[in-house]
Formats: sequence, C-alpha cells, structure tokens
Amino acid sequence: MTIRMINATGKRNGRFVAYEYGEDLFGTLYLDKFSGRERGKLIDKWRLNDLGSLVRVLDLEITKREEENYERPRFA
Repeated sequence: MTIRMINATGKRNGRFVAYEYGEDLFGTLYLDKFSGRERGKLIDKWRLNDLGSLVRVLDLEITKREEENYERPRFA
C-alpha cells in the first residue's frame, strides 16, 4: 500500500512524499519513504516487528510532514 502526499502550493509545487508499506515474503513488515518530484528517491527504510510499530512510525512521519511548513499560532 502507498500513502502519497503531494505539495500543491508555492514554489515547492509538485514535490511529494510517499510512504510504501506492506509485508515481505518472510512476514516482516516494512515501510519505505520516497521523496522527490516525478520519480522520487528512497530516503528511509524501516523493518518493523509488529503492526503497532508500523502505525506509530507512520503517524509520527505523517504528522511531521504535515506540520513541516506551517507555523503554530502563539497564544498570549
């Protein structure tokens, strides 16, 4: 399965981050992170022990990517 996040704003328009995950032939869960414009290049690879680890890593990575270009409001 693949989760693909595409930037459609500003001068970084067209850039994407894709997370590809699944189970290999030996039953190990994997998560690969790709980044780039058209084809993308492999940035990170994870081999995970259980489904909970996969969900936690995906949650952290997607949250980090969503908040990367945004400033949080400051409350006085």
